Amino acid sequence: MNTATTTRRALCITLLAAAAATAWAQPAEHFPSRPIKIIVAFAPGTGSDAVARIVASAMGAALGQSVIVENHSGAAGTLGTEQGARAAADGYTLTLATTSTLLTNPALNPKLRYQPDKDFVPIAGLARTPFVLVTADRADTPRSLAELKARLASAGGAFGSSGTGTIGHLAAEYFVRQAGVQAVHVPYRGSGQALSDVAGGQLLFACDTVAAALPLIRGGMLRALAVSAPQQLPTLPGVPTGAQAGMPSFALSAWWGLVAPAGTPPAVVAALSDAVLKALAAPQVRQTLDAQQLEPLPLGAAAFGALMHDEAPFWAGFVRRSGIRLDS
Repeated sequence: MNTATTTRRALCITLLAAAAATAWAQPAEHFPSRPIKIIVAFAPGTGSDAVARIVASAMGAALGQSVIVENHSGAAGTLGTEQGARAAADGYTLTLATTSTLLTNPALNPKLRYQPDKDFVPIAGLARTPFVLVTADRADTPRSLAELKARLASAGGAFGSSGTGTIGHLAAEYFVRQAGVQAVHVPYRGSGQALSDVAGGQLLFACDTVAAALPLIRGGMLRALAVSAPQQLPTLPGVPTGAQAGMPSFALSAWWGLVAPAGTPPAVVAALSDAVLKALAAPQVRQTLDAQQLEPLPLGAAAFGALMHDEAPFWAGFVRRSGIRLDS
């Protein structure tokens, strides 16, 4: 082989290697180059679906690509979340994370086929909401948290939720156990019917998100006894916090965020996180969240990961003490 041939071959190899390196680097440098999908593990029209869609449009504007929402509901959010865990770790498939799917469901069902701390990386927080304890707005129902506790202590009662193991169910169970009383849980397939039966007197109370209960409260069908927020809410003036009602431990919230499959490149995570924070800073997004009684949760990847890490022991411990399981 002569010197010219050797030089040409070396040059070709160098150029091919450079082209390969450029092709490998391109997705990170030019991310995103195609639409991004957010898997929502709940049905259209739910609070989780609303949060994802509120943020998706503004997030897409920040990224210069469409961000679409796909609903994959079933098994209390575990089916869609599992799909998200098994997606390619390239930043093009994200999963809506909730208190239920990443904290309470793993504690309720050790047989889940995903592990939040191993199968996902945090992207950013989106929103959160406190809970409100409600009973029917009638003359024969409790008018305060103290009266509800006394009624349950003397005569018992039933409460409804959108399903066994849902965050509303667990929040109500937490109240019952902190109050030292007994109550029968009646699960439904959604908040709407459970709250309607509370309003109709078939159930004594429920603990649900403010957004879910507010229309019936404003309509004079439900009476709000306490909110699990650190301070009173502008949307429910005069309704005491748990601490003001004599139960400081009634301080809970549910949150939503975005996660990506484990192994997603850090540069892609950073780009997605930045886009979410820009979306949450947009006035229209904040106004829409406010209209839904949702508080923006502008946490970057590290801070959102810390939130999940800090809250996991609380829910795992409560589920263990309660004996509630979903793996049977």
